[in-house]
Amino acid sequence: MSVDRPTLKQLRAVVQKGRHREIGNWLARRVARPTAVYGTWAAVRLGLSAHQATSAALLAGLASAAAIATGHRWAFVAGAALGHMAFWLDHVDGQVARWRGSASLDGVYFDYLMHHVLNMATGFALGFGLAVRTGNVGWAGAGFAIALGWTLLGLHNDCRYKAFVQRLKSSRESYRVEGGAGGRPAPAPGWPRVGPGVITYPAYKACEPHVVLLGLTTLAAMAVAAPGIWEDCWRVGVAGMAAAAPALAAARIRRAIGKAATEAEFRAWFRPLGAASGRRPLDAAEAGVVSTGAVHRATEAA
Repeated sequence: MSVDRPTLKQLRAVVQKGRHREIGNWLARRVARPTAVYGTWAAVRLGLSAHQATSAALLAGLASAAAIATGHRWAFVAGAALGHMAFWLDHVDGQVARWRGSASLDGVYFDYLMHHVLNMATGFALGFGLAVRTGNVGWAGAGFAIALGWTLLGLHNDCRYKAFVQRLKSSRESYRVEGGAGGRPAPAPGWPRVGPGVITYPAYKACEPHVVLLGLTTLAAMAVAAPGIWEDCWRVGVAGMAAAAPALAAARIRRAIGKAATEAEFRAWFRPLGAASGRRPLDAAEAGVVSTGAVHRATEAA
């Protein structure tokens, strides 16, 4: 087997994550992951690294935002297409890393940073494009509100994990990780059938990047097939998201603080060695022990 000239069969045996057709959103499971292997095949033969593939995804996403921000109908269509390209390349980079054996925290960091940048750029572009098209600068403010809301929803998770690392660095305990190897301590909650969650759950889902991309695709199809209603639908979507995204982000942050959710999640994920567990006891090699002294030393060395 040639490392630099693999066949598609060889790639599929290595680069696809376990249960890649079962875990994650529909667009990733059914479209991006299965087809990204063709991009991985080309990237490996061209000698591209995973970081270069991530950079290509970033550039495609920024080009998508720039096209939407022009306010022109056909540029909007091109922006939606470039958004799909960015989403697809975002799956190529991980496959390249797995094939080359170069997966690292640096790659994960770059990938997450790229997601935040594109959330901000796309959100603002949606409003700015309307401002250019209509001459009403208020739409640029709506775009800023969308970008702020989407960014806060992403930072809600990232800041929680940063708090985890702070606790691990400052503690003298050694921990085992519950739900490691891609699992989680408890199943993810689904769509509530009663209460406010009936409405807020789909609203949160609407802010997720793959759902936004599908929404852009729908608007792009309208721009081609029904240009008479395309701009009106664009306005309704931006106005609704400008109101919803910041409110949802503020509510999620408030609820997390009020319910001490970060402390609760830390206790669910990280258990001091010797603490009771619902599973059979694991030795250090099996459990994936996190030694906080080692974390602290590694951080200082970096």
